[in-house]
Amino acid sequence: MDALGQICSAALQQYLAHGQARGLDTAAALQQANLDPSHIQKPDTRIHGQDFQTLLHALIKQSADPLFGLHTSEFVQPGSYNVIGYIAMSASTLQEALSKVSLYEKLVGDMGTTDTTLDAHQVAIRWDCLYRQQPARQHLIDNVLGSWVRYSRWLTGNDLLAPDQVWLEHPTPPPAQVEEYRRVFLCDVLFEQPCSALVGAPQLLQQPIRQPDPLLLSTLEAHAIQQLNQLGVDTNLSQRVKQCIQDAIGHSLPRKETVAERLGMNVRTLHRRLADEDQSWQKLLDDVRLKQARHLLTTTTLPQADIAAALGYSDIRSFQRSFKRHTTMTPGQYRAKPGNAQIHS
Repeated sequence: MDALGQICSAALQQYLAHGQARGLDTAAALQQANLDPSHIQKPDTRIHGQDFQTLLHALIKQSADPLFGLHTSEFVQPGSYNVIGYIAMSASTLQEALSKVSLYEKLVGDMGTTDTTLDAHQVAIRWDCLYRQQPARQHLIDNVLGSWVRYSRWLTGNDLLAPDQVWLEHPTPPPAQVEEYRRVFLCDVLFEQPCSALVGAPQLLQQPIRQPDPLLLSTLEAHAIQQLNQLGVDTNLSQRVKQCIQDAIGHSLPRKETVAERLGMNVRTLHRRLADEDQSWQKLLDDVRLKQARHLLTTTTLPQADIAAALGYSDIRSFQRSFKRHTTMTPGQYRAKPGNAQIHS
């Protein structure tokens, strides 16, 4: 496998659909990338990342459109995300749909990783693009963030749904391009940011999905896990429990009974299966809390009391004791460490 991993052929279709709509010679671009048009019609076909990057560069060059990636987001469909798109359709809220992305995004490919941070005041949905070469990197970021927003509007039936801000790592483009970003996202777009993300109030994730279907959701998730196993991607219980805890933190302390029910088992079975993986509920809870605490201490100016509440601690002293036990320093000392610069408030 090449350094850029693989992607499923379904992920190509947005780019090709946009190219065809613009009258580009997509056949020539596919030939340049050594991709067989009949082969990529099968949605589960895996494509080498280097070939995908070659295709993307060919289409970008043909289009002469500096916002090619942003404009491809118009062609997002459920199938663009493999089975994850259909899983999202069956979830109850945007938060539940988003929680599945981190679990199953490897089914779409190795293009990047999603990370969501949530506190009482703000949610930031970040995407770290694993493609480093330009112009592919910029257009992939634009496509992913634009597609997320457009697909969320479709899932909720709310055409005006938008984050408060979009952060992009790109250099600031000319004013006309800035306005085009704002037209697509329907919000302020900030450039030269430390990461690429959708940022807004926590209530953004409570938007209900139009047609939730818990039974279908369970069936689709089982299929997704089977597909990941076939790809050799780890889907152990510990990973899934940590994701459930991460989803709940920021609202209330997650109850193990609720997590066990969500995973289709009782608490006793949950404990036993975690022990089989040499894990425990408390260790996983501590791991998630510590990761979130580090993020909030270094990227916000939230008071420690607010961080403690967001992470489900009974009081600030419990938070401080736990943090020092795991890091050998207090939250204040950690926040003051050189290099832990705060990037937003």
